[in-house]
Amino acid sequence: MIIKAVCALIGLPVLALVGLFVWGGLRSGPAPLSESDALIPAAILSEQLSDGMIEAQVYVLGNLGYRIEIQFSPSFTSNISSTMPPEVSLSMESMHMDGLNQPLELVGNGAWQGQGEVPMAGMWIVNVGYGDEFAEVHFAAR
Repeated sequence: MIIKAVCALIGLPVLALVGLFVWGGLRSGPAPLSESDALIPAAILSEQLSDGMIEAQVYVLGNLGYRIEIQFSPSFTSNISSTMPPEVSLSMESMHMDGLNQPLELVGNGAWQGQGEVPMAGMWIVNVGYGDEFAEVHFAAR
């Protein structure tokens, strides 16, 4: 009887410790943004350039991550085809550093998407355009 009591006293803390590790592994980590926040663009750009209409949405993904979705509709007189990607550059609003170039993936006719991380939190400027014409929009990375 005493042996059973000693085994129970030793087994309960071991069982609690194992349960703690299992619970820690199964629970999900903190989500930086809710799912509905990820669906709402943090910044929207829409501007008529001489070669066509350029539109972009910037989504903040948390942990300094972002996603950019771009649509370009060339005008009838434009020399730019709908398969030519725009130039995209990100720079921090209050810092004097070179811009970050964003590689883009063609996801449809005149539609591109890019995703990445900025090096630090704060206000960022996204420049999107062709040649010498660019539109810009600001967003807060967190």
